[in-house]
Amino acid sequence: MTTSTLLFLLLAGLTAAALGTADDDTTTNTIRLPTDGGSAQQAPTKKKPWKCCDNIERLPTKTNPPQWRCNDELEPSKCVAQCEVCQEAPGPFPGPLICSDVYWGADPGPFCTPRPWGDCCTNTTCTRSIPPICRCNDKVKKCAAACKDCKRVKSSKPPRYVCQDQFTGQPGPKCKHSCEN
Repeated sequence: MTTSTLLFLLLAGLTAAALGTADDDTTTNTIRLPTDGGSAQQAPTKKKPWKCCDNIERLPTKTNPPQWRCNDELEPSKCVAQCEVCQEAPGPFPGPLICSDVYWGADPGPFCTPRPWGDCCTNTTCTRSIPPICRCNDKVKKCAAACKDCKRVKSSKPPRYVCQDQFTGQPGPKCKHSCEN
């Protein structure tokens, strides 16, 4: 009895597969790719699609050089002009877009918002939060123009200064030359 029941179910399944079922709205066998109707993912490119980025994300790939994505929210016209793939940012519709292009390279490029201590810093202190909150402890002849809280280092001769401002985001590159000159 069990054998005949299994044989009946097997034949019923084969017949349904051969004839199609009532819920099957396609008459041809179609292979669906991930990009059919889904969000397209751009292959990594060696040309940066952005000029600058404040919300840079290092992708969790184990490649060398690393892969980066800029998560800045852009106006639709700006995103379409510089990106291959634009996705809607979370929030009200219609709203800003996020460029989904992936850049493959060692340096993701500059930030759009200037750091208060200037273009580089050798001695940084950052929190472990995401994004980090950083300070630059370099002793310099003169604070950068963007620094709002510049303090003189006590007992430094000649006089040296340290910018006390904090910056939310990556601290930026280390100085290639001595910042104390």
